[in-house]
Amino acid sequence: MCDANIGSRIAHVLSAVGHDVARASVVLPDAKDDVILAYAVAEDRFLITCDRDFGELVFLKQATAPPGIIYVRFEPDNVEEILPRLLPLLEFEACNGHMTVVGTKRDRSVPLPVKSRYHG
Repeated sequence: MCDANIGSRIAHVLSAVGHDVARASVVLPDAKDDVILAYAVAEDRFLITCDRDFGELVFLKQATAPPGIIYVRFEPDNVEEILPRLLPLLEFEACNGHMTVVGTKRDRSVPLPVKSRYHG
C-alpha cells in the first residue's frame, strides 16, 4: 500500500516489476492515517509512506501493525533516487515484521510491536 505522499510514478514502477500495489489516493481518497493503516492490515499489505504518524499509531497508540512499514524520511526528488532503496526491501521481504526507516544516507529497522499478528 502506497500512502498518498508516495508518488504515482513510484507506485507504477513497483507494479510494473511485479508488486501488487494499492494506492491510498485511489482506494481511500482523503482517508485519515488510521483508516489507511487498518486497510493495510486488513489487506495484508506492506505500507510505504513519507508520514511518520504511522510509527506513532503503531508504537505509541498500539494500533495493529501491517506486515511491515517502510517510512521514507525524505522527500525523494525523483523515482531513480528512491527505487534502488525500496526494491531490495520489498524483493527480499527484508522489512517483514519491521518498521524500516529509509534515511538519506542509511536505513534502519525496528521490530514492530509484539502485539502485531505478524509476530506470533
